[in-house]
Amino acid sequence: MKILTTNLGSTSTKLGVFEDENAPLTATLRHSREELAPLGDIMAQQEYRKHLMEEWLEGIHHPLPTFSLIAARGGLIRPVEGGIYRVDEQVAEDAASCRFGTHAANLGLLIAARWQEEHGIPAVFVDAPVTDELTPLARVSGFAGIYRSCAFHALNAKRVIRLYCGDEGLDPYRHNFIVAHLGGGFSVGAFENMRAIDVNNAVEGEGPFSPERAGNLSSLNVLRLCERLGGDTKRTYEALYRNGGLQSYFGTNDVSSLLAKYEQDPQVSLILDSMCYNVSKAIGAMAAVLRGRVERVLLTGGVCYSERLTGIITRQVAWIAPVSVFPGEDELAALYEGGRRYLSGEEGAKPYPALAAAEAANAKC
Repeated sequence: MKILTTNLGSTSTKLGVFEDENAPLTATLRHSREELAPLGDIMAQQEYRKHLMEEWLEGIHHPLPTFSLIAARGGLIRPVEGGIYRVDEQVAEDAASCRFGTHAANLGLLIAARWQEEHGIPAVFVDAPVTDELTPLARVSGFAGIYRSCAFHALNAKRVIRLYCGDEGLDPYRHNFIVAHLGGGFSVGAFENMRAIDVNNAVEGEGPFSPERAGNLSSLNVLRLCERLGGDTKRTYEALYRNGGLQSYFGTNDVSSLLAKYEQDPQVSLILDSMCYNVSKAIGAMAAVLRGRVERVLLTGGVCYSERLTGIITRQVAWIAPVSVFPGEDELAALYEGGRRYLSGEEGAKPYPALAAAEAANAKC
């Protein structure tokens, strides 16, 4: 069983070669903005990224025809339940059209589809960022014609639930968890029997503020910001999504450099403490969603390498349930584990939903 995993980001291409019990071979191919600029927008980078990945695989003597499966990170496609899906023509069409949003992960699906056609290797994606399992109650926004949708760190969140349950001998489909993924953006979700029945939409700016994102702001303040930026909605989105949170306060999203000033700079300690406070509030809200029946609170993502910050959150929420910390994220490993479940028959592929079915629940709101 030999599985190739791919995870494409805006300035990086991550690959992993997983073969039975052998240690995985992984690489992160970095792309400077100067290197990418002549290629145009993200979707114009397909040939460039495909060539780089093929070159790396040939260089380590693992050419594509030797793989049993390709597991790509899902992109911004139509809403789906969590699980495993084949990369079929409709998935590729949705990824190429960017009708649901533009992200480098869309390229990963398109390249996987091409390799599938060129080499006859099946390709899947696992627990896509657009995993949407919200209940009807959670989907109502409070304004007719606008509904809450879901885009969050589903791949890593569901992986840490499986890891915890594996360590404890529990069935993840019979327990409830709250998972807080704390990276550049934050998502905090209530998981009932492995379904994310409520979670903030991290792509659309919901939730606690984070190293890069402003999180929940009042409607009036968003309108005032847009006015300050000349009514430019694109600039407003960039300000809130890329340059909000810690970036807006300190001109950096580097949590470790700010932690080094925590004891000396009262402003740094105030903002970092508030960031943890807001995460804790979100965890409390998810406890209400689950009616207090929570097996464990799981903290994960890059911010969780800081024992200071996870300690602050733990002290705030430990009354809800015990807290476990899984620092960092390993999406390549999560993709491999999903691919292994698929090849072994432990978990089958779900049918990619028709667009009408994917939108039906939303239309009712």
